[in-house]
Amino acid sequence: MKFRIFTALMVFFCTLHGNTVLARTYTIGMTSWAGWSPASVAAARGFWKQEGIDVRVVTTPSPRTTFSLFKNRLIDISFEMIGSQIGFYMDGLPVVILAETNWSHGGDKIIMKTGSDQDLLIKNPIGVYLNAPSITFFLDRYLSSQGLKLSDTRVVEMAPKKLTKFFISGRFSAIVSYAPEAMRALSGGHSRVVATSATCEGCIPEGMMALEDVLAKMPQEDLVRIFRGWIRAARWCRQPENWGRYSEILSRRTFEGDSPHSDEDLREMVSSVRIHDARTLSERNRDGGGLYAWLVRLRDFLKRNQMLKKDFDPRRVFDNRAILEALRTGVTDTPEGLKQ
Repeated sequence: MKFRIFTALMVFFCTLHGNTVLARTYTIGMTSWAGWSPASVAAARGFWKQEGIDVRVVTTPSPRTTFSLFKNRLIDISFEMIGSQIGFYMDGLPVVILAETNWSHGGDKIIMKTGSDQDLLIKNPIGVYLNAPSITFFLDRYLSSQGLKLSDTRVVEMAPKKLTKFFISGRFSAIVSYAPEAMRALSGGHSRVVATSATCEGCIPEGMMALEDVLAKMPQEDLVRIFRGWIRAARWCRQPENWGRYSEILSRRTFEGDSPHSDEDLREMVSSVRIHDARTLSERNRDGGGLYAWLVRLRDFLKRNQMLKKDFDPRRVFDNRAILEALRTGVTDTPEGLKQ
């Protein structure tokens, strides 16, 4: 089934990119995740069209599927954890970080079987949904609090749904997962949460990335418009009176193809992320700001654990010009405009 879905996506994108008659349509890819839901909102509510730009959002069932589309240049921009973006860069892809837009705040969880202890963290492998710096950095923070090092453990990557299945069946004593799969693991796995991404706030920042050659073909003003549409959508999502329409977009677009989620589940998933407002976007993405400081810490972690496969300069892998210009030019939505 997953192969058929991926093949269909490949055919769709090849057709889209092969059509040179139509005006430029930018394609943004993301995995089903509440932190990136403003992209679904911007498309559904027409915020990008109002900015004079055509953007198509494609949601995939797993980070690896999104990455395959990104690597094969079938999407122009991808949402991903910033640490994973650095991982792609170290693997040789010419990745450019465009902006930090949000971070996980409890949505990523380290889950252990009830009754298990830290000895099992050493004896048994730890299952993760993505073996990338974003996750190992988070995992290392927890292991350090238990007097352990990342090198004391063995990490095994597995697709999110399969990871849940193996955890429930007892193949793993501990996993790192994210909502909604983390919720399923907890409900069926006789387990407990020992740490979340809220335990160390901001330890899993997320945002947009593009490949150098793809980015070179995008007019800077188009990228600024994409960010302005995102900022408007994020503001709309924060308006309590929009929850009914927001939850519908979450169900139909962000978590498209997933099992139906209750209103309570949707609220929990949204509360487990922090989508940046304009002030936080400015602080995190400015020169020498919060994202720069985090990249420096990530580099130190990778070097200390002999995982720095390719060195990087935080100032060179991050191009903040478009997001800062979008913030500078501002979005003058009235309360009425945000409710549209």
